[in-house]
Amino acid sequence: MQLPTTDDERFEFISVLQSRLKPESFWVTDFLALRLMDVECLFCSGETENGSTVKCCAEYCRDLLLAIHPDTADFEESLRLTSISEAAKMEVRDLFELDAVVDVNQATIQQACSSVSAFFQLVFTRDFG
Repeated sequence: MQLPTTDDERFEFISVLQSRLKPESFWVTDFLALRLMDVECLFCSGETENGSTVKCCAEYCRDLLLAIHPDTADFEESLRLTSISEAAKMEVRDLFELDAVVDVNQATIQQACSSVSAFFQLVFTRDFG
C-alpha cells in the first residue's frame, strides 16, 4: 500500500489496515474503543499530527501491555509473553524505539503509518484463547 498523502487517503489507510487485521468476531471494550478512536482521529488529522500519532500509539501499546500482563517487570517482558507474531512484536519494539528518539514536530508519514500498524497489530492479532 502506498503512503497516504491526503486526509481521505489516511482514512482509507487506517480502514484497510483495520479490516485486514481485525478478526470478524472481535469484541471492542471501552478500554480499546477510546484508544482506537484517539489513534484514528490523530492519524486522520493530517501531516501535522504524525508525531502525536507516534507518541499516542506508543503510549497506548504500553497501556495495553500493562493491562495484559500487570505483574511483569517491564514492557519487553510483557511483549515477550504476549501472544502475537514475532513480526508484530518487532513492530511494537520499533515503535518504542521510535517514540524514544522522534521529535513530535518532525515525524514522517512513514513513521506515523508504522506506529498505527504496530498498535493495530497489538490490539487485533493477540490470541485471546
